[in-house]
Amino acid sequence: MSRFGIRTLCGDDLSAIIDVWNRALVRNSTSAERFVGMVFADPDYWPGADSGFFVAADADKIVGFLRATIRRVPNDRLGLEPEDGWIPYLAVDPGYQHGGIGTALVRAALEYFARHGRRRIWVCGTTTSAPGSIFPGVDVDAYPHALPLFQKHGFVVDQQAFSMAREVVDFDVPAFERWAWETGPQVRVESLTPARVQDLFVFLAESLPGSWNIAARAKLQSGALHEMLIALLDGRVVGYCQWTGEHFGPFGVAPGLRNQRIGAKLFTEAVRRIRAADGRTVWFNWADENAKRFYDRFGLNVTRRFAVLRWP
Repeated sequence: MSRFGIRTLCGDDLSAIIDVWNRALVRNSTSAERFVGMVFADPDYWPGADSGFFVAADADKIVGFLRATIRRVPNDRLGLEPEDGWIPYLAVDPGYQHGGIGTALVRAALEYFARHGRRRIWVCGTTTSAPGSIFPGVDVDAYPHALPLFQKHGFVVDQQAFSMAREVVDFDVPAFERWAWETGPQVRVESLTPARVQDLFVFLAESLPGSWNIAARAKLQSGALHEMLIALLDGRVVGYCQWTGEHFGPFGVAPGLRNQRIGAKLFTEAVRRIRAADGRTVWFNWADENAKRFYDRFGLNVTRRFAVLRWP
C-alpha cells in the first residue's frame, strides 16, 4: 500500500515531474524546456510554499502533481478575478492511479483556493480566462477517469469544448469566398498595420475582454503582424483573427454583428494565407459548441472532446 505525502514543487523535482507528465498525459507530452516556459516563466506562478503547484510523493518518488492557479497579474480588462481559481492540469503516475493520490491532490487544491477566498474553480477555464491552461478541460476520451474524480468533489460540467482540424490542400477558397461575401455587411478584411493596432485594442476591450487581449499582445510582441487580420466596417474594427503557422486563433467578431458572415470572411482569408505560406492543415485547440457549428461549415473535424468543469 502506497504511503504518500503532498507538498509543493521544488526545482529539483523537474525531471521526475516531466517523467510522470509524459506517462500520464499521453496526448499532451512535454519537455523540460516547455515546462519551464509554461510554469516557471508564468507571471501567475510564484515559487515557494504558496505556489499552488502540489506534488504527491511516495517516499522520495514523485507519483503525481496538480497545479492550482490564482491570478497574480491582471487579465487585461477583467483584472485579477479575485473570486476565481483554476486547475489547468492534474496527473498521477499510471502505476499509482486509483490509490487516492488524485483525491489528495484535488483536496489540497480546494484548501488552497479556500485560503485565498476563491468561490468558483475551473478545470481548466473559459475562453476569456484560463490562466496556465494547455487544453480547455478534461479530455473525456483520453483521460476518462479524471471526470468522475472531479465530479466526486462537486465539480459539474459547465460546457463542452472541442479541438478541430482539417487539411487545407483541398480547401476550396473561391467557393468559400463566394459564400462568405454573398451576404452580410460589406466589411474590408485586411492585414493589421501598426496604424490600426490601437483600433484593434479598442475593439478587443469592448467586444472580447480577457485572454484575447493577452494573445494579441503576445502576437504583436513577436512582430508577426502578417499573421493578423482585421475586419473594418465604416472605419471601425469589428472583427479580428490571428494564427501562427497552421495554428488558427484567437478569433472573434463584435457581438452585435455575429452570424452575418464577418467571421466567415476572416476565416476564409486566413486559410488562403495559410495555404499560400505552404500550410497543409488548419487546426486549433479550443472551440465551444457555438463555435464548433461555425467550423463545421468549413469541413473541420473534431480531434478531441473536452468537458470544462466548474465548482461549485
